Formats: sequence, C-alpha cells, structure tokens
Amino acid sequence: MKDWWSGLSLREQALIGAAGALLVLVIFWYGIASPLFNARAEARMARQTAADELAQVERLLAVQRARMPLSSSTTSAGRAPYAGDAFKTEVTRAAQTAGLAISRLQGGEAGRFSLVFEQADIRQLYYWMNEIETRLGGRIERMSIDQASNDRVRATIDVAAGGS
Repeated sequence: MKDWWSGLSLREQALIGAAGALLVLVIFWYGIASPLFNARAEARMARQTAADELAQVERLLAVQRARMPLSSSTTSAGRAPYAGDAFKTEVTRAAQTAGLAISRLQGGEAGRFSLVFEQADIRQLYYWMNEIETRLGGRIERMSIDQASNDRVRATIDVAAGGS
C-alpha cells in the first residue's frame, strides 16, 4: 500500500485525499447528522400532536361538564348518587366493565379514594371517568396521566363520591 501511495504523483495524492475527505463528509452527513436532525423534527411533531390532542380532550371535557346539570343531588340515571362503600364498589365495577385493570386502590377519608391503572387504553379510561361523573354521581378530583407504551397510559385518578 505504501509503495502504491509513494508511486503516485503529488497531484494524484491530493485528488485521492480530497475524494477521501469528501467521502468522510458524505458519510457523516447522511449517516449521522441528517438522521439526528430528522429525529429531532419528528420528536417536535409528536409533541405538537400530543399537545393538540390534549387541548382537544380538555375542550371536549369542558363541553361535557358544561352540559352536566348543576345539581349534584341526582345522577344522569335520575337517582341519588352512591355514597361510601357502595360508591367504591360501583366505581371498581364500572372500571372492570370498561375493560380497565385496577393496579392499586388506595382508600382515603369518607368517599374519597385513589385508583392507579398501569396499562390502560386512554379511550376506555375517559369512558370510565365519564361514567363516574354522570352515571355514578362522583367527581374526578385529580388525575395524572403518563404515556406508558404505544397505545397505553399509566393513570392515577383521585375520585370522590358526589355527596363528599
């Protein structure tokens, strides 16, 4: 290899060196820099999509709450809301009916408790929360939702009975 290189003229060595440098630049650009820039742009788009979906859910929730009756003395089923242990039982039953697996149920003071869902489908979760507020007469006091995997979320939801 050394013999071949030393057999080349200075001009040929400069041309081969320039071609090698150009090859290194092309490999760097298409192999490293461009994929990094594309990944960053895709992450921005994914964040924007998530923010848009969150804004839409918040708007829909505001519309849903605006349609709810101001009186919490009756549920959408036309009866008094559940209270105490009956409320907790109905909430867990509604979660199971909606296809949600409760990972942890932590009781609090009268009529208040917290539920944790590790791998929940977001659509089932929102359906279940709607059931709590309309059919069972409860209130979602606080919720925390994090992305768990592709179509799943991890959610912690604090629920209170309607009379609490």
